[in-house]
Formats: sequence, C-alpha cells, structure tokens
Amino acid sequence: MIENTVKKLIIYAKRHLFLQESDLVYAENMVLGYLGCLTPSNEPIDEDAIEAMDVPDALVEELIEELKKQGIEANEAERKAVYVLGLLSPRPSTVQDVFTGLYQADPKEATEYLYALSVANYYVRKTQIDKNILFNAKFEQGSDLEVSINLSKPEKKNSDIAKLLVAKSTSYPLCLLCPENLGFYGQDRHPARGNLRYVELPLEGRTWYLQFSPYGYFDRHCILFQKEHEPMVIDRRIFATLLAFVDAFPHYFMGSNADLPIVGGSILNHEHFQGGAHLLPVMRAPVKKVIPTKDASISLGVLDFYNTSLLLKSKDKQRLLDAAEKMLRLWRGYDDAENQILHGDEKNPHNTITALARKVGEEYLLYLILRNNRCDETYPDGIFHVHPERSHIKSEGIGLIEASGLFILPARLKRQGKQVEDVIARNLDHETALKEYPDIEPFFPMIEKMKKDDQSLEQYLGNVCQNILNDVAVFKNDERGRVGLMKFLEACDL
Repeated sequence: MIENTVKKLIIYAKRHLFLQESDLVYAENMVLGYLGCLTPSNEPIDEDAIEAMDVPDALVEELIEELKKQGIEANEAERKAVYVLGLLSPRPSTVQDVFTGLYQADPKEATEYLYALSVANYYVRKTQIDKNILFNAKFEQGSDLEVSINLSKPEKKNSDIAKLLVAKSTSYPLCLLCPENLGFYGQDRHPARGNLRYVELPLEGRTWYLQFSPYGYFDRHCILFQKEHEPMVIDRRIFATLLAFVDAFPHYFMGSNADLPIVGGSILNHEHFQGGAHLLPVMRAPVKKVIPTKDASISLGVLDFYNTSLLLKSKDKQRLLDAAEKMLRLWRGYDDAENQILHGDEKNPHNTITALARKVGEEYLLYLILRNNRCDETYPDGIFHVHPERSHIKSEGIGLIEASGLFILPARLKRQGKQVEDVIARNLDHETALKEYPDIEPFFPMIEKMKKDDQSLEQYLGNVCQNILNDVAVFKNDERGRVGLMKFLEACDL
C-alpha cells in the first residue's frame, strides 16, 4: 500500500534527512497529497531497519513499484519518487546555511555534509556507483592507470558533443549544469532534479555552485559550475579559479576539461570543473625531467606519463598564474609539423590545455596536459584521439578524467568481455563464435591478441588504455617527440 511506503519515507527522512519532529505531520500530508492519497497509514513500521539504512534505494524502489501498480509508466514513476525525496530533503537555503556554518569551522566538514546529504536523498546514486567494475592497471614500465567499467554511463559520440557548441538552447533548463536544475521535475530528455542540492561559492569575482556528481567516477566526485550558461574557455581566469577553489578546499583537487570538441568534455556549452578527494594517476606520476626556469619561485617538470603532461609548482600564486598563462598563449599558436601539431586558426583552433590544480601545504600545483584536436583523412575522428584499432573498447573523447589516467569504459564491455572470455575458454572458431555472439566481430583481433600473449581481460583493457593515452600525446614518447617537447618548453622561456 502506497500510504505505508510514505510512512516509511517519513521515518527515513527523520533519521537521515534532518526532518524535524515538528514537521513530520506536515511533511507526510504534503507527500500523501502529492501522490493522491488522503489518509496516512496506521501499519506498524520497523523503525530500526530504516535507521540502519545507508541509502534510500529500497524505499525508492518500493514507491516506484506502488506507482506502477497505479498504471504510471516507469520513467514517470521514478520522477515522482525523486520529487518526493526532494520534498523530504532540507530546503536549498537551509543546506546553504548549514554548509556555510560548517565551512567556518572546517571546510572538509562542510563538503562531507553536502556529500552525505546527496547520498542520503538519492541524488548521488551510491548503490549504482558501487556496482561499477574498477581495477588498477599496472605495467612493468610506466605509471599505473585506473580502469572502470561504468554500468550507468551511456557512451557518447564526439559529433554529438561538438554540436553543443553551436546548438540553440530552447529548453528549460538550458543544460544539465544550469542552476535552474534545482528542483526541476524532469522529462524524458532531461533527468529529474527534485532532490538536487548545491551550494553557492563566490570565486574570482563570479558566482559558482558546488554539487556532487550523481554517478561519481571517484571518491567525492564533485562538479563546480558557473552561474551563467556560457561555453567553456581555457584562459588565465580559469587557472585562477581552479587555484582559488583549492585555496578554499585544500582537501580536494579541481580540474577543467579542455575547451574544444574531441579533446574536451561532454558538456562544452556551460563552464564547469570536476574535482574531488581522489588522486588521479597523473597526480601520482613522478617527474621524469626537471626543466630549468629563470624564475626561482617556479618549478617546471615533465611528468613520467603517457600523454604530454607537465607540472608547474609554486608557493606564489600570481607568478604561477603568469607562467601558466604564458605557456597557454604560446601553445595556442604553436606549430610543430614534424609532430603533426598545427594550431589552426581563429575560427578552427586546435591547440588547448586540460588543467588540474591541487594545493599541498603552502604550495600550489598546476597539472597542464597539452591537447590538440586536429583531424585528417587517416584519423577523421582525431589525430590525437583514440585510434580506430582501439575504438571497440573506447570511442568517446578523452576528457579531463581519462586524460588524467582514470578510464571510464562503457557498460557494454561487461557483457562483451564475458563473451570474449567464453570464446577463448571454449576455443570457439570464428563461425561458431559469431553464431553465439552476433556482435562479437570487432573483438576477434582482441581475442587473438589475448590468446597469443596469454592475457587476462583486465590486462588487455589496461594495455588498450595505456595505448589510448599514447595516442592522445601530442609529443610522443620517442626521440622526435622528446626533441619537439623540449623545443616548446624552451620557447616558453619561464
């Protein structure tokens, strides 16, 4: 009975969502009325079981099933359930006030409050996140990588992402990152956001908002997004905002995707960053070459990583910004035909940077990954993009997180990986394998490679991810690439 489910949710909200005793009757009547019910349930409830809940998923699923019994379609039933969780969560103004109060004592306590609330009110889908397949890819030579088969993330095409830059926004909210998502009921093309809670942060003279990602890819995966719906741009202001954030929240890193299709993220039409408590593999990579600088307050190193990753460090924020801006400006117009690097023109720029910031003690760290999105006849999807022989594993653009060494592979690989393993274990021939698994054709080179090298599925996937980052590198890890990189760094004249 749906009234019984509502009663359970009210108890859950009291124990986990800060619903006050004096508000219980009001909240229950509001939810009952919204769901078309008039009378509360008198059935006994196991309050201890609800107290022990880490997440509300069981109650949300129960409510969805009750709504479906009433003839409500599944997607609409889920939207209604999300809306109910929003009704039972603290108001946005309360969340802001609590966050601000906690921040004054300890910034980490403030972010932990917002994260815990986002898990408890079903915005951060922790149950789904915990189902993801995650493993470390280790190599005899080179930095370790992290690989995730994400069971909730749809695979996107670069062509679809690029269209966002020129697409006319006619819907409300304009995109998934606009502040107007707060409390939005949702529709088939736009997910429900009734339970979304974010906090406002003034940074570098602009208004930003901090929320946690619904399907976090790493520990405390958060999103920092600008108030205005404006396209992403990499410039000094962006570097300054990243450093301002880690000043305010030194227990987190914060990073920005590049601002061009193919090498950027999936949402290029709204300025935003991603960060969290996790140290991505690029942040654990050692410096393989220290580059001398004229400014003793700045250190510059080439990281021992697969793509072209640099590390700028300084205790002087302004001098660090000066160095990063100088490097960016040079790179924007830099050509190196021997390494296939052409900067393009004003209408079609190719060179940009993926940037991440940390603060360790009094020292600021800026990780700068050089990117280029050129395409040609050989590589129509991108010269410095996933090459075709690896697209059966990954075809999306390599954005901030993956360029930093944490790969988010599509959910289909859970099924396809098992099929590949079965073909190998049973030693099926090509014809028999195709009869059993009709879509396995692109995986036959993978099957042969795994057989030849006696590789496990994890080893194969790890090697592919390593090679993808080699594809992405603008200066390859060979003699020509090393010479080219040194010429660029000397030209930076830091």
